[in-house]
Amino acid sequence: MSEKKHELLLFNAAVLIAALTFLFGIFDSPKNNPLEAAAISMTVTEASSVPHGKVNINTADMDGLMQLEEIGEKKASAIIEYREENGRFRKPEEITNVSGIGEAILRKNIDRITV
Repeated sequence: MSEKKHELLLFNAAVLIAALTFLFGIFDSPKNNPLEAAAISMTVTEASSVPHGKVNINTADMDGLMQLEEIGEKKASAIIEYREENGRFRKPEEITNVSGIGEAILRKNIDRITV
């Protein structure tokens, strides 16, 4: 094969790979994938299903506590353990008494915490 034909073949292969990458990138987005879009929509709906957007830190279970920002399974478990050992929280700010929860987390969630 001549050098020109070889270069043309490589160029065409590169263009084809670029075009396929572009197309699959578009078709892989959630707006073009109904199943993935439904899953994302369901997650947003579930996250907003907390009544009035408030989480009662005295009564919420693990899932309820994890609706708060930066509260994962470990911190939610620590909140439950704290209230079992110390009783109910009297005010939202007392959540900072729980190990691993500081002022920054309180500030992010203060409007969503109730007792």
